[in-house]
Amino acid sequence: MQKILFFSFLYSLSISCFCQSALGIDVSMWQNTVNWQDVLSDDKVYAWAKATEGKTGLDPQFSNNITNGINAGVIMGAYHFARPDNNTAVEDATNFLNVAGNYIGNGFLPPALDLENPYNNGQVVVLTNLFSSAQLTDWAQSWMTTVENQTGVAPIIYCNGNYAGYVNSSLNIYGLWFAQPNGDTLPPTNIGNWNNWLFKQYSWTGSVAGINGDVDLNVFNGTKADLNNLIGINSSKTPSLVEKQKIKLFPNPVAKTLHIVNNNPFEIEQIIIKSSQGKNIKLILSPTNFIDLSELSSSIYFAEILLKNNTTFIKKIIKK
Repeated sequence: MQKILFFSFLYSLSISCFCQSALGIDVSMWQNTVNWQDVLSDDKVYAWAKATEGKTGLDPQFSNNITNGINAGVIMGAYHFARPDNNTAVEDATNFLNVAGNYIGNGFLPPALDLENPYNNGQVVVLTNLFSSAQLTDWAQSWMTTVENQTGVAPIIYCNGNYAGYVNSSLNIYGLWFAQPNGDTLPPTNIGNWNNWLFKQYSWTGSVAGINGDVDLNVFNGTKADLNNLIGINSSKTPSLVEKQKIKLFPNPVAKTLHIVNNNPFEIEQIIIKSSQGKNIKLILSPTNFIDLSELSSSIYFAEILLKNNTTFIKKIIKK
């Protein structure tokens, strides 16, 4: 799979509204229980959830966050907190893939490597004191390569200006999720060895419906249509939030029978069940209120739902 061509998105300091069209968050155990329906209603359309740290660490809220976010219709993705101070890149990547592997592919945000100073027994570990730029670059490249080789999806890198300028420019083939919590959604400055950026984390103290306390806020460098292209999903007509909430699929995760509730004024014309790689698995014309998915193996699927007004919905399905 080709690397994410993040530089294809327009970069312009003069068009601030361009950067304000697709907002999201990132979460971990520190946000406790999240009401993801409220998050979506607050116009936060995507989110990364921390999955793992190092070679054994697992965020205890990851399963709840990724599953409930998917069910609410939020575009979800997983990130890994790097620990080059303790482990090899392959050890870290293996832990991440074991936990988050089912949530990488079409319909999901790219997997992300969080490269920042970790803490050890309450003390900050400054990676630039432990590794040369070449060594840290090699570690990050090994993690990225391991994840991409197994999933076919190029990860992105989260870092601040210190690390964006410290690692070698060879890593700028990967999309940049840049930490610059200056409180605005304008394009970031001083992005180091990158020529462009994909996401900007613009606040660490955001207030979002459905979350008690502070949460990180992010802006995407593109429109919502560009975001759909990034995650590999396009539709002929984009439904509104209200329209999305009028179609429900349950239970999700599903073991055998998927129930469909459509409260939109237009009937469903067809449903295509797709694999996480975008392959058509099953076509259902004029579906009833139930779909038998018992023949599908355990995995992540997508239901592409077409209404008779030519509106297309994409719903993620987790098959037990």
